[in-house]
Order: sequence, then C-alpha cells, then structure tokens
Amino acid sequence: MEEIKKESKFKKILSAVTTYIRGHVSDVASYAGLVLCLIVFTITSNGRLWSTYNVSVLLESVCVYMIVSLGALFVYAMGYMDISVGAQMGVYCLLMIFIINATGSLLLGFFVMLVLTLLCGAFNGAVAVWLKLPSIVTSLFLMFLFGGIQYLMVESTGSSIVSTDYDFSIFLEPWVIILSIVVVAGVVFYLFNYTKLGKYTRGIGANELTTAQCGVNTTKWKVIAYMAFGVCVAIGSLFLLARTGSAGKGTASSYAMDVMLALILGGMPLSGGMKAKVRCALVGSFTYSLLSNGLILSGVDTTLVYFIKAIIFMIVVILSCRDRSGLLPR
Repeated sequence: MEEIKKESKFKKILSAVTTYIRGHVSDVASYAGLVLCLIVFTITSNGRLWSTYNVSVLLESVCVYMIVSLGALFVYAMGYMDISVGAQMGVYCLLMIFIINATGSLLLGFFVMLVLTLLCGAFNGAVAVWLKLPSIVTSLFLMFLFGGIQYLMVESTGSSIVSTDYDFSIFLEPWVIILSIVVVAGVVFYLFNYTKLGKYTRGIGANELTTAQCGVNTTKWKVIAYMAFGVCVAIGSLFLLARTGSAGKGTASSYAMDVMLALILGGMPLSGGMKAKVRCALVGSFTYSLLSNGLILSGVDTTLVYFIKAIIFMIVVILSCRDRSGLLPR
C-alpha cells in the first residue's frame, strides 16, 4: 500500500512538471540554453571562460547588449523591429568622439546623442504609423541613412578609424557596469510591468485592433515605445565607445541582428504580445555574449562563428514562429 502511495505521488509530481514545461516551453528553453552554454564552454575552453580577464571582457560585452536589448523589448513587444540600431550606434559613437575632441565634454556629447536618439525614435514610430508602413521599412530607411552618414563622417577625417584620448576607465569598472545594468533593468522592469507603456505595448503586439477599440491611442504609445528604445540605445552607445575608445565605418554594424538574436534566445516571440518579458532581454543577452565569447575561446574559426550564429538564428526564429502565418513581425 505504501509503495502504491509513493508511486501515485511520483506520478503527480511528474505530471505537474510536464504540465509546467508544456506551458513554459520558451522559458525552460532559454534557461536550458544558458546553462548548456556555460557547461559546454567551460569544458571546451579548458576553464579560460572564467579567467579574470575573460570575465571582465564578457561583462563589458554583456553590458552593451543587455542595455540595448532592454530598450528593444518595448518595440519587439509590439511585434515591431528596428534594424537601424546598429548604424545609429556607429554614428552616435563617432559623434561623441568629435564633440569630446572638440570640447572635451563627455556630458555634452552624450546629451546631443540622447536628443538624436529620441528624435529618431519618434520619427521611426510616427512615420510607420502615419504612412501605414511596416516598421521594417522605416527602420531600413534610417539604416541606410545612418550608414551613409557614418561613412561620410569617417571619410571626412581622412582615416579609417576615429579615436579619442578621453579617459573612459570609470565606465569599465565592474561595479559601474553592474550598477548600470541593474538600474536600467530596474527601470525597464517597472515600466514594462507596472505602467501603461508596458501594458499597451504588449496589448498592441497581442491584438492592436482590440487595444485601439479599448480607447488606447496606439499611435502615441508606439512613438513612446520607440523613444524609450532610443534612450537605451544612447546609454548602450556610451558603454560601447568606452570599450573601444574609437569608431570606424563598420562600428556596431551587426548590433541590429545581434539584439534580435539575443531577444529570441531569451524566449522573445517575434510576434510580440503578452509573452514578452524583461527576462527575455536579460537571459538572451547573457546567452548571446557567452555564445560569441565561448566559441572564440574554444578555438572555433571566426568565419565559422558567424556561420554558427546564422544557423542558430534560423532555427530559433523558425521554432518561435512555428504557429504563426509568417516569420517576420509586422
């Protein structure tokens, strides 16, 4: 009798676990992916993954991806995307360098960059709504525009790289990086879960028509969402410049796809909606940075690293959209 009771209890526990996993497939998969990366790269790198130097490099990389991804959360929650973020960050880094070299003021450079990110966010959101264009169209326009500006800015110097002697060492201190991540994540968590901004952006992603019929000014909140993304892009650009101290024609060019991949690795559905969560940006950014860093430490050729990322991107996108009519968001 006692054995029967134990067997019945075990079946109940197994059933509860199975039910939870089925209802939280993306959550379980994202955490499992992170743990798998930690185990695999710890072994294949012969422990170098946890060296003091590599941990600091990994932390600096995670900081930029995580801050930008946290901002992108508002846009992706609506089922939209912004593929111009990489080109924008490249221009912002160059602009900060020019201002710092001319005036010696980092604060002025960051303020100008912040204003530009807010204006670009407002433009991206408003034009897409007013002209009834898919978000990818306006972001494509900004990507080409900023790509051209970035090229002209570098060419005007007569060199392929523009640098500054400004001391960014304070921004590379581990406690500053961790504090910045915590503060940005805390603010985004509050806005996303306890304010209208998070509620309405998720509502737009779940069903924009229903959200509008409930009396929500969807145009207004789309613009605000893109502007919130812009603020995080500005902060991320500052930490990116602090890492390199220079910028060129290709600076940050891959960040648009990197941020997208980081989010979907964290379990973010490209269709947006109520399944969008802050942890998608946190877990996904760490997983992506770990993947990039671990592959190189494990001796994988640089060309193959990009190939592996492309394969992972296709697999995750297809799996995350398997019940949808299309692969790309609106």
